[in-house]
Amino acid sequence: MYFLPFLLALLSSPAAVYVAGTTCNHPHGTTTAGEFSKIEFDYLIVGGGTAGVALSARLAANREAVVGVVEAGELRLNDPNIDIPGVIASSVVGNASYDWMFSSIPQTSAANRTVPLPRGKVLGGSSAINGLAWGRASSTEYDSWSEFGGPSWSWHGLLDDMRKSESLSKTQSNPYPGISRDAASQARKSLPFVDGFFGPIIASYNVFYFDIVSAMVRTMNKFGLHTNPIPQGGVATGVTNTLTTIDRLHGVRSYAASTYYCENAHRQNYHVLLNAQVTKILFSGSSGQIVATGVQYRSGEAIYSVTAHREVILSAGTYQTPQILELSGIGNKTILKKYGIKPLVDLPGVGENLQEHLFVGVQWKLKSGVGTFDILRNNATFAAEQAEQYAKNRTGLLTDTDSTVALMPLHNFVSDDRRKELLDILNQAPAFPPASLQRARYQIQQDWFATDTVAAVELIHLSRGFFPPLDDGASYATILGGIMHPASIGSVHIGSTDALMPPVIDPKFLSNSFDAQLLVDVIKFVQRLGSAAPFSSYVASQTDPAQSAAQSDEDLLQYVYSGSAVRMRTIALTAITMHFCLGVVDSSLKVYGTKNLRIVDASIFPIQIACHTQATVYAIAEKVCTSIYAWINMLMF
Repeated sequence: MYFLPFLLALLSSPAAVYVAGTTCNHPHGTTTAGEFSKIEFDYLIVGGGTAGVALSARLAANREAVVGVVEAGELRLNDPNIDIPGVIASSVVGNASYDWMFSSIPQTSAANRTVPLPRGKVLGGSSAINGLAWGRASSTEYDSWSEFGGPSWSWHGLLDDMRKSESLSKTQSNPYPGISRDAASQARKSLPFVDGFFGPIIASYNVFYFDIVSAMVRTMNKFGLHTNPIPQGGVATGVTNTLTTIDRLHGVRSYAASTYYCENAHRQNYHVLLNAQVTKILFSGSSGQIVATGVQYRSGEAIYSVTAHREVILSAGTYQTPQILELSGIGNKTILKKYGIKPLVDLPGVGENLQEHLFVGVQWKLKSGVGTFDILRNNATFAAEQAEQYAKNRTGLLTDTDSTVALMPLHNFVSDDRRKELLDILNQAPAFPPASLQRARYQIQQDWFATDTVAAVELIHLSRGFFPPLDDGASYATILGGIMHPASIGSVHIGSTDALMPPVIDPKFLSNSFDAQLLVDVIKFVQRLGSAAPFSSYVASQTDPAQSAAQSDEDLLQYVYSGSAVRMRTIALTAITMHFCLGVVDSSLKVYGTKNLRIVDASIFPIQIACHTQATVYAIAEKVCTSIYAWINMLMF
């Protein structure tokens, strides 16, 4: 990554002291594991990640409800590694103090590689370490969820929940090329109907853009990719200046811990236990619907248990939520019995149906003098000046990040003949059971690709070098291209009865040849972008993949197999759908066979969507909170 550690050191130097931007009031002081175990909770949330913090904070707003959160990580407020947008996760991803450091098992269809799978291990979860992008998928994609979860799981059913979580900056405008005056005017008129302005998470545009950003947008426009002035309005395709979760007033990341948590930390009924890991959920009853009565957790070398009277809510994230279910006796009974775990509820869908966005990249070395974020790597004097400016008034290059995204249906980057070839490959569907989530999802994806109505691919333009080695003094530009609706389906399951051991994660990347073939077409298209004006006027040479006259499809396939990577968007491991379709949760997100255990995180997504997923995860938390409040009010009256 481009960011140099000395920048963080500069921020604590006498000339540039990093000033805390977030304050929290903690009325209880630090809750110990022993003290926490003695509290009788109404709602107990397992995992203080993006969804867990948002949901727990909203529930705690009801003073009559005692709410607890058990989180394995620490509270890292005012940590420059997290807060400073210019760091963009380069100091936290792959750092065990912030990242769970998960990885896949060797992927036989991806050069037998073990692929890193970053996940945030702090209060706030991956909202603390992600790339800050804030966006939504197209309405068609959310509407497909209604086929699995009912009418409330749709674009219109989720829109209010999306708006509740966000506070869109009203004072900024979108400077990207390709937006007409009329289109800009219409976008402004639409904002009150599609965006939120009073939620905890601040969404804003960048303040500064390098010249190559405009050049790339105009090049994409020449290839038929229109600039979308309001992608959050239900049609997400086109080139977008994506919103970012940056609080412009303070120049810091806006994430679950610094907003939802800190706005509610003063509440006497809100308790968050840190550095403690849940090992299993406790149940009563043995037939029909079992009742979650609490959880068991480990802190240090000690094991504790704690009680919940109303609900236990599992928000441990897409990898650990299925792991905890299986360790607790909920899952495929064959897997459970293999490890000596008594099956309480036989749910074969637990840990199945994994989908993840897989990306490949193209990188160019730019001509001398072209400005990019690489200047922070190349020019120590300039980096020191920016650090001092940031510490002084929270402005400058460290408050910005990359924000150019293009979401493309197939017709944007392949010919009609090639599109037919790809569809033929996709239509060679595996033999899924007739009534299964996999079959239903595959049919939806086939329809999307056949009608070409949603984005098949995302391009992310970076004004920086991404693939080493990077030459000293040189500037780079990179495009990461990823498949949004992969045909490859993986799984996550326990590998032992030790809750502290990571689960066995097998995404089965590129196991369906459709995915690999599509990524080859992505590389070809991106290389064409790099060779076209006006962007090409900034390019000195292409560095990745190494370009040659003899470059063949087989060469590109090998590049895909050996160089693809993920972007923290795994979904569907405890999916919402009907029980007989191997679903795990119902439309209220309660686990089948239980009375009061819910799942609230990205693992309930029934099908992958073409967007950066954090905004949708916050919306799910908001939706469930509204549902719980409605149930409480009904009981009262």
